[in-house]
Amino acid sequence: MAIFVAKVVESFGKYVLLEKIASGGMAEVYLAKSTGASGVSKFLAVKRILPQYSDNPEFIEMFKEEAKIAVNLNHGNVVSIFDFGVEKQQFFLVMEYVEGQNLRQVLNHLKRDTKNFTIDQIVYIIKEVSAGLDHAHRCLDGTTGKPLNITHRDMSPQNVMLSFEGEVKIVDFGIAKAESQMETTRAGTIKGKFGYMSPEQADGQTVDLRTDIFSLGIILWELLANDRLFQSNSDAGTLRKIRECQIPPLRKLNPSVPPELERICNKALAKDKGLRYQTSAAFHRDLNRFLNTQYPEFSPHDFSVFMKSAFSNMFMGNR
Repeated sequence: MAIFVAKVVESFGKYVLLEKIASGGMAEVYLAKSTGASGVSKFLAVKRILPQYSDNPEFIEMFKEEAKIAVNLNHGNVVSIFDFGVEKQQFFLVMEYVEGQNLRQVLNHLKRDTKNFTIDQIVYIIKEVSAGLDHAHRCLDGTTGKPLNITHRDMSPQNVMLSFEGEVKIVDFGIAKAESQMETTRAGTIKGKFGYMSPEQADGQTVDLRTDIFSLGIILWELLANDRLFQSNSDAGTLRKIRECQIPPLRKLNPSVPPELERICNKALAKDKGLRYQTSAAFHRDLNRFLNTQYPEFSPHDFSVFMKSAFSNMFMGNR
């Protein structure tokens, strides 16, 4: 891809911002470059909090705490955070730059081309995310050795990055808590995210790692059904559907889904969290076994070829 011809937007501390690659209600993300010893450059992603939130001491305190936690994460399926601080009175995070698209962007792109993921690709994506979740859920504090009890709380397609090299990485781990706590005070800003909540989240109960498993189960169901699971014309309606937790039979919607895969999906989507997968490791184990048994020829390289083919226009410099 032609990322090397990106224009310089501005200097930002020890980083050079090259191009805005994403923006949301609370932050904007730039492709950036850091220059180290001997002029060696490295591409990074800088997430910069919008000025109106950088003035909010409560939000900044939450963001700092969550960033400190996220820095502990070091796993191939989690986007790494390298640095955080304040520059030009704006709070920022420096993250690993993933050359690719988030899952929602990829789904929209495939829909335009009337294409879909295959079952083996779907299982691979969810398997990789569950491995990243497991690492975070079990992560210990490097200084005290105590569990950090990290729960993402916002597992949605927007927070799953698919790289053109076939990698799958979770974004914004540890940051979701600070953002969601601020967003609940601003009407309408989390519209669209409600669809990936767990029943206990929708009820305002305390959440634990099993809420992430349920949210990932929603993504698995939607990829297999090629449809939304909990969708309504209002936020209240969506929350009601989640609380009721009626899961339409997958194989009626897509007969090509094997019974074992439907069983795995339904277990992740159990309304009673005691009946759900109790760990992401257990969810990962079943997905891994299914993929190896049903699709022994599948490899991440195949997925990379698929991604590069789907976004071939980007590789011809048409950004």
